[in-house]
Amino acid sequence: MARLILHSDDLGLHLEVNRGIFTAAEEGVLTSASLLVNGAAVADAAGRARGCPQLGVGLHLNIVRGRPLADASQMPTLVNREGRFLNSMWALLWRSVCGRLSADDIYREYRCQYLRMREYGLEPTHIDGEKHSHLLLPEATHAVKRLAEEFRIAKIRIISERPLIRVLRSRGIALRVRPAQRLKLRMLEHRAESAKATWSALKSPDASFGVLISGADGIPSGPAVVRALLALESPRTIEWMFHLGFPAELDSPAFRAEFGDFFLTGARSKELEFLRSAPVQQAIHDAGGNIISYREL
Repeated sequence: MARLILHSDDLGLHLEVNRGIFTAAEEGVLTSASLLVNGAAVADAAGRARGCPQLGVGLHLNIVRGRPLADASQMPTLVNREGRFLNSMWALLWRSVCGRLSADDIYREYRCQYLRMREYGLEPTHIDGEKHSHLLLPEATHAVKRLAEEFRIAKIRIISERPLIRVLRSRGIALRVRPAQRLKLRMLEHRAESAKATWSALKSPDASFGVLISGADGIPSGPAVVRALLALESPRTIEWMFHLGFPAELDSPAFRAEFGDFFLTGARSKELEFLRSAPVQQAIHDAGGNIISYREL
């Protein structure tokens, strides 16, 4: 039987995101989350994480939205005129293509975020990236390597999902996905192959799940998906990535100015409802010790 990491990104983004994540963790259907240390509700998230030992907490490296922890004037390739991150993955990709993105700037910010998490009394179980920027940007991939070597970080997220999709399809489980998500997944898996060569010393789950269905209207055959993933003998460990949260006014003008427009607000609550539904909870609880966090990877 495979082992399954049930993970949510964006811990610390908003109080209602925090509440959704800790509700799922306390009910035993979420084992892992990653902390956005420049989020609007990071202090609340860190305090609650210290009192929730069953939840493994990684670092959600972020150069996409919000404000940097490092001095913005010393990292011009990452910020706009107001000193905020660009709130656009496409803008970062364009700067990278044009040679206007600095790996040194990214490393400086990553280092500040890692140290801030430790100041909150939390040692990250692993690292991953906002909008998967740690994979999509070659400069970020090299900055991650420097960070991991300096602080002896051992574990990181890698995206490898299509083999699992084929297995699910062979078992009669068809997922409704948008063409844009298929393209995004292909890009991520392509970049992941290059990143793995750079991060040869870092350990990752054998496969991932969740990119294709991110933002979807729902997850059909929920308990069947959980059981089908656990039934796999190889790959041995799978990270299922969620973006959890209760409904909230995440799109208020002030919040949007600071953190951008991509919140998947409706999808967050639907993903939380999915995990908390009785049949899915039962499938997860039946799996027992095969539901793990990055600590056990």
